[in-house]
Amino acid sequence: MDVLRTERPPMRIPRDPAPSRRVQLREDAPVINTMDPPSFPAEQYRGLAVQVEERINPLGTWGYMLTVTSPEEAAGKTLTSLNLALTLTRGEERRVLLLEGDLWRPQLHTYFVPERPDRPGLQQVLERRTSIAESVVTLEGSSLDVLLAGASGVAGDLMSGRRMSEVLNEARSAYELVVIDSPPMTLLASSRSLAARSDGVVLVVRAGQSKRHDIEKTLSALGPEKLIGAVLNFAPISARGYREYY
Repeated sequence: MDVLRTERPPMRIPRDPAPSRRVQLREDAPVINTMDPPSFPAEQYRGLAVQVEERINPLGTWGYMLTVTSPEEAAGKTLTSLNLALTLTRGEERRVLLLEGDLWRPQLHTYFVPERPDRPGLQQVLERRTSIAESVVTLEGSSLDVLLAGASGVAGDLMSGRRMSEVLNEARSAYELVVIDSPPMTLLASSRSLAARSDGVVLVVRAGQSKRHDIEKTLSALGPEKLIGAVLNFAPISARGYREYY
């Protein structure tokens, strides 16, 4: 695990991006706002954010890296990553980077307007064709920056090499928290590599879909010291008095 920085370094990412580098959430995106009234899903994300914040000790630690993964596809990890990253900004109190680490099936761009799957992103940064500072987009009304995948269906594994370590270290130096939307843990080796380089991991499972064997396999690969918490998606919650969220 990389050593966390406790001194605030100079900011390298501009906070007044050009209009072309600003995005908005789609109106129908099921995303929790920090000012939303209490609801079952909102409070679950807030509770998970508190669990993450309890790991960031002492206060003022810079560069905490969190990976969000799942045992299989379609568990809802990308939306979980987005909601958790937004919650962790605490409005605009904290600078957070949401990094799309799934170069094979990126979905993050579908939650934003304008929707630009061709926008330069992580792949171009790994290839040294651009930098993080030139590639991130900022979500309007928040202190959340997003580095999209910038690719789809990439051949080989770009995520486990030395260049990826350099990119992650640069992200650590520029942001208080980095949230990585990782590929599914049981499908791609890069997911395990990202988890190993992170300070903590959140596991997303889907009610009625995730198999016990795959969950146990994922937990065994992570180890208890990495796991911060788990998210159960697509579970009926109407009996608790809240509308179904997903």
